[in-house]
Amino acid sequence: MLPDRRKLRLAWEEFVNTGKVKGGIIRDDILASWRRCRSYGLDPFTDCIITDISEDAKEKAFAENNNLIITARPFLRSLYNLIRSLEMVTFLTDRDGFILEVLGEGPILKYAQSKNAVVGSSFNERYAGTTAVGMAIIMDRPYQMMAEEHYLEMIHVATCAAAPIHDDSGNVIGCLDITARYEVGLKHPHTLGMIVAAAQVIENQLKLKEESERFLQTSEYLKAAMETMSSGLIILNKDNLITHINPEAERILGLDLSTVSNNRIDEVISNKTVLSSLANNTELHAYETILQQSRCLVDLKPIFDPRGERMGSVLHLQEVKAVHKLVQRVVGMQSQYTFQDILGKSKEIEDVIKLGKAAAETLSNVLIVGESGVGKEILAQAIHNASPCTKGPFFAINCAAIPRDLIESELFGYEAGTFTGGVRGGKPGKLELAEGGTLFLDEVESMSLDVQAKLLRVLEEKKFLRLGGAKYLYLNARIIAATNKDLVKEIKKGNFRQDLYYRLNVLRIYIPPLRERREDIECLIQRFIPEISKKLGKEIKGITDEAYEYLKNRYWPGNVRELKNWIERAINLSQGPLLKMTDFPVEDALESDLVLTTHTEGPKQDISALHQIEMETIRRTLELCKGNISKASRNLGISRATLYRKMERYNISLSTYVS
Repeated sequence: MLPDRRKLRLAWEEFVNTGKVKGGIIRDDILASWRRCRSYGLDPFTDCIITDISEDAKEKAFAENNNLIITARPFLRSLYNLIRSLEMVTFLTDRDGFILEVLGEGPILKYAQSKNAVVGSSFNERYAGTTAVGMAIIMDRPYQMMAEEHYLEMIHVATCAAAPIHDDSGNVIGCLDITARYEVGLKHPHTLGMIVAAAQVIENQLKLKEESERFLQTSEYLKAAMETMSSGLIILNKDNLITHINPEAERILGLDLSTVSNNRIDEVISNKTVLSSLANNTELHAYETILQQSRCLVDLKPIFDPRGERMGSVLHLQEVKAVHKLVQRVVGMQSQYTFQDILGKSKEIEDVIKLGKAAAETLSNVLIVGESGVGKEILAQAIHNASPCTKGPFFAINCAAIPRDLIESELFGYEAGTFTGGVRGGKPGKLELAEGGTLFLDEVESMSLDVQAKLLRVLEEKKFLRLGGAKYLYLNARIIAATNKDLVKEIKKGNFRQDLYYRLNVLRIYIPPLRERREDIECLIQRFIPEISKKLGKEIKGITDEAYEYLKNRYWPGNVRELKNWIERAINLSQGPLLKMTDFPVEDALESDLVLTTHTEGPKQDISALHQIEMETIRRTLELCKGNISKASRNLGISRATLYRKMERYNISLSTYVS
């Protein structure tokens, strides 16, 4: 029930004349403001707002609030477009009530101008008395006032609703206000809800802008991040009738204001959770659901007047795909490698790069095969960065690193309530997050057969369900898989599905192990030494010939990754500008027959060939060391006893090499 204007007028007159008023008529916070106005010596009968703000102070205020003005201006325009036919005026002020922007037209604007409620003036309590702007700023909450609650008599014709605007730290930096004639305000009780929603959108926009500048500091990302703030707003009155709906909400719901204005919300949205929250006057925060074929995050906030009566509600809709884009840019993996980062001068590695570039020109599935440490993910990232998906995200999953009972939810995601202890509201999977980009499945052979079957279906049908979900999501991501095993053998063992193998093996790229392209070792060493030296803050200029020959002739079961780790370890231990033999380990975990004889499950491996390599390596090393067992064992990275045992195995005579 609205206050009795006659009683308000009598209370105002009593206070103006005596400085006192009977309790129960005027709100306590308004009465406190009246008292402050009286202490300032403010004339309640003044016919316009009089300020003593200098021109320099005005220029300073505009300059300090330039970011607020620029950010708020499009939202003020949108808000004004909603109310322009209702004889209302919109004001934007700074944290002190200084008027920065005014939008309005007609008699109400002319009246405001005649009372000096214009840009460059102020609603500060010292100048304009008790106003909704002043109360919202002082009390730091949305505020609505009407008629004789204002201290200045000239404002008794109006009703005002204002909401403070906060920065990222929660400090008040400005205020939004809608002012209308008292009679107009009675017809539109939703104005406070509108102003609160607009202030919240401006705060979110300011926050996004601040975060974008802080973390990425590029105009391109700022533009992309601002686009994610394009969200839908629906204003409801106390009877849940739609009074306003913005263009983005129209687009999301496929509606038009002309067809849904004054319709009940349950005629547009049928979601039971949303309707139940409306009926019970409860809030929703980031509730994920599907509205008219669009997966959205829904925020619902009921708006109450100062007496606690619900005046209406604000529905905020944000498409999940917009949130996903932000997640992809902020927390998704960044693909940093290109084909220029794949080092080597061997024909084998040139063939790998050639095939990779060809794969990048298409969106077909790719299967990368190679031993652990050869650089399969680097190649996958290079393909992604050279492909049409380069502007999209790059997500990688190591299928062997995730427990088999969790890999399915990691891939497909899950809906709310699917798991006890799951993320509230559900969680998108990597297939969903990788939209428009690339999903890299490393060690794909580690997937269980049932997950393999589901992945096969996704690749065939290009759509999938979240766990516990009922609506299909469409796959819009490029799949690159990798393995360090012979999948044909795994198929024969019953560990891998043959149909999935054929589906993945559209473009197959084999990366040879390092020992099959030893001429690439020099390129890798030349890249790793300066790169790692810089990281460790050391000045290593190169490597001795002896140490280089030692590295070149190792078997490298861990391939490029192992070589890089050895270089890093040597740089840490080095005391001079060149890496020497003494900087590399004499013994390591591979000492017992592993350095020269270990083989992996990668293609092209043959036991007899490995023994031949081992024998030739020992002979070459003994020749280089002129039969010095200690030096030869150190170069080979094995013990003297191991070297003697291998010489006996291959019938190698030491006397042949002794000078």
